[in-house]
Amino acid sequence: MFDWLRAHLRAFLASRSGTRFRRQHRRRQAHPHPARTIFAVIGGVLVFLTGILMLVTPGPGLLVMAIGAALIAGESLLIARWLDRFDFHASACWARWRARRAQRE
Repeated sequence: MFDWLRAHLRAFLASRSGTRFRRQHRRRQAHPHPARTIFAVIGGVLVFLTGILMLVTPGPGLLVMAIGAALIAGESLLIARWLDRFDFHASACWARWRARRAQRE
């Protein structure tokens, strides 16, 4: 089971920034299953709401919210596009920060 999860995580991370979530959505929609869709959406919403709760209580709220949104993105193209846009901008900011930090050293 963990080998399957590892393989999917590697495929997800190997995708280009800004296309990862749409590719994941296409992979999930290639073999649709109604029960999986219902569980993914309900689970994603619950995890996302738990992340919102963790913003005001101790816990990794933003990380949990991101995991919930990623679960929903597998079933919703709109959410996948939003996460791709965020991923692209976050990667660009991270690269700029690393470049500035390297110049200082």
